[in-house]
Amino acid sequence: MLEKKVLVVDDDPNVCLLISAVLKKFNYQVTTLCHGEEVMAFLKDNKPDLILLDLRMPGIDGYALCKRIREAPATRDIPVVILSGVAEVDARVNTIELGADDFITKPFDVRELRARINRILKRKSSDTALNPLTRLPGSPAIEEEVTRRIAAEEPFAFCYVDADNFKAYNDVYGYAKGDEVIKRIAALLGEKARTAAGDDYFVGHVGGDDFVLITSPEASEPAAKAITEEFDKLIPEFYNEVDRKRGFITTMDRKNKTRDFPIMSLTVAIVAPKTQHHYAKIVESAAELKHYAKDLPARRGSIYVRDRRI
Repeated sequence: MLEKKVLVVDDDPNVCLLISAVLKKFNYQVTTLCHGEEVMAFLKDNKPDLILLDLRMPGIDGYALCKRIREAPATRDIPVVILSGVAEVDARVNTIELGADDFITKPFDVRELRARINRILKRKSSDTALNPLTRLPGSPAIEEEVTRRIAAEEPFAFCYVDADNFKAYNDVYGYAKGDEVIKRIAALLGEKARTAAGDDYFVGHVGGDDFVLITSPEASEPAAKAITEEFDKLIPEFYNEVDRKRGFITTMDRKNKTRDFPIMSLTVAIVAPKTQHHYAKIVESAAELKHYAKDLPARRGSIYVRDRRI
């Protein structure tokens, strides 16, 4: 069983030492930070399973940090537990409204702390709204995000991302290797979307090899370009040397006929609706565009296309 990673943010070194000692005893991997300014920098390259956050700290306080964690697409799903000597109801209400998952008042009993951490992590691991492989939001959350942007009258682009020849790869290399590819695609979407759009993006996993990226219309094509170019660079490493040199694998297709399948690529269909505000129609347009792009006779490698009709 993999160690769960916990980030402890508190300007009191004694509190950090106590929590770290207790959690490490139960096989948690613990990182401690003392200053609010360090947290967002740390989270750019690391994703803990849970954050324990003090409210009163020098620089950026716990309230502002909780808000930033919840607003950033890469960290919004990380459980946050507030640890504070402030026992007022207002403090509890404010942090819960900012998105905190729990509030524990100092001084605390370490057994209660551990029990609450275990409960939150167990609830997160069984969250059916997240894809179990990538831990990305699924179809209901994708629809909710589109509906939210439509209601707020925010211009957006809906990018449907699909891996070409993934089933053939799964058949030849096995599900474990296929899962590695899916997780790498999920990470790639987040990395390139963040570079192109800052915090204005949402990545969801419909299932299998189908993903959705939602971002601003301006950032959609730069993000898609970076995603497709990087994927074509990295995907050969998921094949053995023989298949890399040949540029294809041989297996049965869906009609039980033997055929050659090229090295995997990505198809990204971008729909940036100007007047169409019906979720099902947006999805339908993206699916049609994806099929059109997949069937382009002269294409080589990954591709992105944009529908400018709606």
